[in-house]
Amino acid sequence: MTWKRFQTAIWILLAVCAGGIVLLCLTGEFMLVIGPVDSSDIFGILLLIFLLALLVWGDGAIVAFLKGWERMAALVFALLVEGLFLLTILFFGVYFYTNPQYVPLYTPNGEVGLVVRQESWLFKAWGEFYLPAGPCLLRGTGVTYETHDIWPFHDSYDEYEVEWLEESAVVHYNAGGGEWETCTVPLDQ
Repeated sequence: MTWKRFQTAIWILLAVCAGGIVLLCLTGEFMLVIGPVDSSDIFGILLLIFLLALLVWGDGAIVAFLKGWERMAALVFALLVEGLFLLTILFFGVYFYTNPQYVPLYTPNGEVGLVVRQESWLFKAWGEFYLPAGPCLLRGTGVTYETHDIWPFHDSYDEYEVEWLEESAVVHYNAGGGEWETCTVPLDQ
């Protein structure tokens, strides 16, 4: 592959990743959810692909423009630095990952009225309530909750009660330590 074709492929990949990141930023209050993957996961993956493409482009420039032992020395040094950089990103990405899960809350007539995003890290759990806005879109309500080492909306716990009113839903949930909290989520935003 020539340097021009290699460079064109990298530029196309960078443009696709940048375009995807811009589109995700433009969704604003909406969250894209496809199975267990949401907008923040897609954003992180696109950003990682963007960084990897830049690193590969730099390595390709070293191979294309240097010769002999200089090429080998520069390539070994670049690969060591890139490896440490990527391992650091991977470590912090895995360490601070909050494992978001989406749990639907059903209205009395069996439709999905709310979706709860649950996250946890160390001994704290928190989340936000969303309204369904399409097959793969959720609209944020701005209502959040926080618990201590318990997932009240998890399928096997069912540590919550929902009272469906005309314009809102009143959610009572176990906040941990025997305490129950209440959130009022507006349904007509």
